Amino acid sequence: MTTLTLEHALRAVTCALELAETRYANRPLSVAVCDANGELLSFARMDNAKLLTIELTQRKARTSSRLGCTTQAFLQRLQKEQLDIGYFADPRFTALPGGIPILHQGKCLGAVAVGGLSAQEDHDAALSVAETLLKEIAQ
Repeated sequence: MTTLTLEHALRAVTCALELAETRYANRPLSVAVCDANGELLSFARMDNAKLLTIELTQRKARTSSRLGCTTQAFLQRLQKEQLDIGYFADPRFTALPGGIPILHQGKCLGAVAVGGLSAQEDHDAALSVAETLLKEIAQ
């Protein structure tokens, strides 16, 4: 059975930091990686990234991992079904875009999240990191 390891998580963090440099003009961001249970494996906050991104980025990763969907999809579900986030009984859930599950062979191995950019950029950056990580896991 494949699991998300600390080594994977550290590579995901490195990938996100490289993306910040190459794609986002070194704009400061935070990145979090959680395991399949939504527990933190790795986290980094770039210099000058807003303090709020520490908690929010970790919550994005937790939410995505526990639900097995992107936080963007979770937000859309809440809106479509007119649900309150409290119904999900986890006070650490968030519906802010930027959390992406690591799905491999039909199983959620964990999640990666990015915070500190725009909502769409957070989503896109996390998706790019997740896709890179999945390629490594599949080898």
